[in-house]
Amino acid sequence: MSPGDAYCSRRANLYEPFLFNLYLERYGYWRDRDVQIINLFTISPITQDIMKEINPVQLSFVVEELKEYLEVDSSYKILLLPNQFSAYYTLFFSVLNLNDEIVTPAPIPYFLKQCSESLGLKLLYIETSMQDDYDLPYRKEIENKITPRSRLFYYSAPSFSGSIIYPEETLERILFVCRNYYLYIAVDETLSNLVSNEEEYITIRNIALESERVIQILSPLKDFSMDDVTVLIFHKTLPERIGRIAADLFPVSPYQLSFLDYFIKNGEGIREERKDIMNFKKKIIESFVEEREDISASVSIATGSVFLRLPVPNTETFVEWLLTGYNRDKKTVFVAPATHFHSSDYEDTGEVLIDYRFLDSEMLEEGLDILSDALDQYLGLKKED
Repeated sequence: MSPGDAYCSRRANLYEPFLFNLYLERYGYWRDRDVQIINLFTISPITQDIMKEINPVQLSFVVEELKEYLEVDSSYKILLLPNQFSAYYTLFFSVLNLNDEIVTPAPIPYFLKQCSESLGLKLLYIETSMQDDYDLPYRKEIENKITPRSRLFYYSAPSFSGSIIYPEETLERILFVCRNYYLYIAVDETLSNLVSNEEEYITIRNIALESERVIQILSPLKDFSMDDVTVLIFHKTLPERIGRIAADLFPVSPYQLSFLDYFIKNGEGIREERKDIMNFKKKIIESFVEEREDISASVSIATGSVFLRLPVPNTETFVEWLLTGYNRDKKTVFVAPATHFHSSDYEDTGEVLIDYRFLDSEMLEEGLDILSDALDQYLGLKKED
């Protein structure tokens, strides 16, 4: 009998590289082409040290600051973890068992599949489409997905994939289903600072006050390239072991506490500056879509990422061609095919995801211009040089 892989567990084999690295690994021979790839699906911020000095603060002091800053009442606890991964790991490990199911709307965040499968959890996708602005289907279709192993409903707001925001009616539908089937609700609101019109933005906490099974996740510094420290907000009735696991396995550093303290005291100015930059980049995207009648997009009131529907029959083939067969002045682009954010039943309809949160404005403009030129060549509208 074969002993199997002596160096890796079976669970380790569930892991797939993050999307851009997956394509670089799959099409490794692009290196021989001497071509620069402009990654229009960049997901890693460049950390900037904007603090002039480090002021030591106590954990308890920062937690109380956060409670006031985030308007968290006394029924809820705040838990600090050093990064997004540790927050998701602690949450899933604490409230879910092996082979439990997470009900989640597609398109999902780029990291959710790796995180859930590495812990032996299963994702149940609720498919949505651009035609419906990615809104959730009627309650019956959601309930048909739920099984006795379903334990948690997860979504991000605005979503990491497409900056999708659900209207109040949809949030009420989520609450109704989760109460009926006794599901936890986990919502990642890290990108809520990128909502341009806050009056139109409704969170599940606004309509689910005192809900014991709502868990909020927030990485308040990440989008500002300051740090990845992450906040879990959960009701006091949830098990105490969540806090014990976090304290033992994932303590936050004194530097992260100082970063949070600095952000709370200076957050308004930091957020406004960030919004101005993101709105400028959003206009670049909108101008690109307006210039091409054969491209459509579902643009949210939040900035960050957007799905573009391209006039191509298969985005996987198109992206492979971008990496291996196309270049303009020894440059090409990478965009993420929508198939990676949906279930295996999803049909490729020509959608690609662009995440422009950490892209320089000039690079975004150049990348979109190259993408437009590549489309013309791919569709035969322009002869190759």
